Amino acid sequence: MLGNQRGMVLLLVLVVVALLSALLSEFVFSTMIDLRLTETFRDSTRSEYLARGGITAGRMILQIDTNQYDATNDPLEYWAMGVQEYPLADGVVSINLEDLDGRLQLNKLVDNQGNANSVYRDRFARLCAELAFENPDELTAALIDWLDPDSEMLPGGAEDAFYLSQSNAYEATDGPLQSFDELGLVKGFDAATLEQLRPFVSVYGEGMLNVNTAKAELLRSWDEEAPAMVAALIERRNDGPYKTLTEVRDTLGVTNFTALNRNLDLGVKSSYYLINSSGRVNRGTRRMQAIVKKNGDQLLWQKVN
Repeated sequence: MLGNQRGMVLLLVLVVVALLSALLSEFVFSTMIDLRLTETFRDSTRSEYLARGGITAGRMILQIDTNQYDATNDPLEYWAMGVQEYPLADGVVSINLEDLDGRLQLNKLVDNQGNANSVYRDRFARLCAELAFENPDELTAALIDWLDPDSEMLPGGAEDAFYLSQSNAYEATDGPLQSFDELGLVKGFDAATLEQLRPFVSVYGEGMLNVNTAKAELLRSWDEEAPAMVAALIERRNDGPYKTLTEVRDTLGVTNFTALNRNLDLGVKSSYYLINSSGRVNRGTRRMQAIVKKNGDQLLWQKVN
């Protein structure tokens, strides 16, 4: 009997020890998870401050750019060089700047009176054709319907009746796009279309096109006569940036230059830029984007990823 009691006591002791071990293991595991989460939060917070600092640095880089042209193939253009994995404190920061005046301003498809701008309408349709989209006219119509204030649907376009019939019903804004991502709400602009269109368009800018930074597809879309001129324009640009419009005219000849610049909206200098900044500390990473107007160092839009 005494031996049985001692065996039971030993069994209870073993059970208690096992339970305590399990509880201790769970406590240690939970503590390690909490510690890792705390470290990740700490590093992510520090990374965000690095990314914010990158935006500030990008704006400073733009302010020291005082020449009368903007291009990506000139060693004097510090904004075009960017910063890659620059060590700072316990992390690294990367900065990249993109010229938005080398792109088509989408909000210009509708003028200040709410009417379709035929010049920009045709430019956008030609750009869509250059990019081999299947339905350039329908994409153009849908975008104009999204931007204009009326409820009259253009052929191939879409107004509230279409958007309210979707599973995630919403209304058209009937006003300017506030960000490029908003374009994804417009009929026909799926993810693949957006990704292909992204390098060629912007929702900020005065509508002037910087011939130093505009891509060939957009230059060919700028005017119906442009395709015949673009090869010569780019060949000369590859040798160095255009510093004045006179150099562009000399390259194309007066007649061709006058045709390409018939709306007086070509330039060699830019004002609107997209700043991409990322900060990384250990496993924590934060990315930020900002759109700034260089003249006056105006912050127009900012996003934390």
